[in-house]
Amino acid sequence: MNIGLIILALYTLTLLGIAWYASRKSEKNIKDFTTASSSLGIFVLTLTFSATYHSAYAFLGAGGFIYQNGVGWWENGIWTVFPGILFWVIGRRFWLLGKTRGYLSMAQYMTDVYQTKWLGVIVTVITLVFTVPYVAMQAIGSGYIFQTISGGMLSYSVGTFIFFGLMIILVWLGGMKGVAWTDAAQGVFMWIGMVIGSYWIISVTYGSLDQAYQAVWESMPALFTLPGPKGVVTPADWVSRWTVITIGMMMFPHITLRFFSGKSLRVLKWSSIFSSIYLTSIYVFLPAVGMAGNLLLPGLKTPDTVFPELLLQYTPIVFAALVIAGALAASMSTGESQLHAVSTMISTDVYKPYINKNASDYQQYKVAKMAILFFGLLSVIVALSRPGILANILALSNGGVAALAPAMLGGVFWKKSTKEAALSSILIGETIMVITTFFIKSPLGIMGGLWGLIAAFIIFVVVSSCTKAQKNTVEIVTSVSEFFADRQQK
Repeated sequence: MNIGLIILALYTLTLLGIAWYASRKSEKNIKDFTTASSSLGIFVLTLTFSATYHSAYAFLGAGGFIYQNGVGWWENGIWTVFPGILFWVIGRRFWLLGKTRGYLSMAQYMTDVYQTKWLGVIVTVITLVFTVPYVAMQAIGSGYIFQTISGGMLSYSVGTFIFFGLMIILVWLGGMKGVAWTDAAQGVFMWIGMVIGSYWIISVTYGSLDQAYQAVWESMPALFTLPGPKGVVTPADWVSRWTVITIGMMMFPHITLRFFSGKSLRVLKWSSIFSSIYLTSIYVFLPAVGMAGNLLLPGLKTPDTVFPELLLQYTPIVFAALVIAGALAASMSTGESQLHAVSTMISTDVYKPYINKNASDYQQYKVAKMAILFFGLLSVIVALSRPGILANILALSNGGVAALAPAMLGGVFWKKSTKEAALSSILIGETIMVITTFFIKSPLGIMGGLWGLIAAFIIFVVVSSCTKAQKNTVEIVTSVSEFFADRQQK
């Protein structure tokens, strides 16, 4: 019997046990399902944010990108530091609004701060559209994982369906508490698997990091150059990539929900610090593995599988299977969080305001659970089409939501922000992103997501300067700014 599959089965049973336990502690209402009633502590919030932020890309996409493009990946490594900083700078303001104004989603916030329901609708539609391919990316990663660890016994398609089933059950059982608690376990597992696994490969094959890099340098020096052997990592590309991914990720609903989920500002502060450490340290040895993969597995058909392939070839099967289970953790932690966020939006931002305005908390809770099934299946259908390598899917999805940033952040940072500016910046930003992604591809080498973000920012500032801010917007920005100014003085 396949040892890898046995270990993977034991791992998934453990996750299901955690989710089941969380379900016993959860309340059957929409607030607890959505934000765990703002009860998460430092350990759980740090790991649910970190594990959710880095997904199948961490275990598969990063190695595949390095395999093809070399050391230039570290230019993009800047997005491992800033997420924690932004989690504090941005997140604490939304945490305060969640406490004082009862927001459960960004659509609720946008509708209230700018006093127009259309902004809430637009934010919901855009985040839904770009979250689905991101969830699909996790299914793609899991399909590769099951196919690799089973030695081909399980096909890519079967792997994606197994992922779908597990993801549905985990979210269905525990809501935010179940997702956060399983994320914490998976975050620990993912860190150990990636750091120790990548170090073990280097130790077995070359003895040390410097010897591994020396061997690659002698055989493929182009991997140590910019823009790399394929000419991909240009200054325009890496500035585009880290800007869009860092800012875009903070706009995704599975991240913004965590702004509202911390127990206190102290929890948010320390979670921000520890998450930056976690997200940076996880990649210490992986670049050497990705580049050395060109020598150990030349001409790899699917570069994204370089790390798990090397694990199976150069480490004991039990260890390799445990580490590859960490890859499943990477996929599952993000996939379940995104599915949870999407189902929450359907309930709080669509069902309650437009279908049943008198819906009780329990009715919203039930609708959210039904939405899990629909969007989980839709994501798997997208995954079965295998839409490109993971790094590109990551950039596209983040580019789609990055254009929301000026409007979403303006409502908590700038008193002059107006609804006209918010609406026009989002619509024009998204239009520019689509044009420069699919029609006039990456003008001047700059990715479409960054063009969209730049356009959205310019439009937001110009239109806000020419129109009058809503009284509610001014009051919210003022109250938030004064609250944190008072805390600094004390």
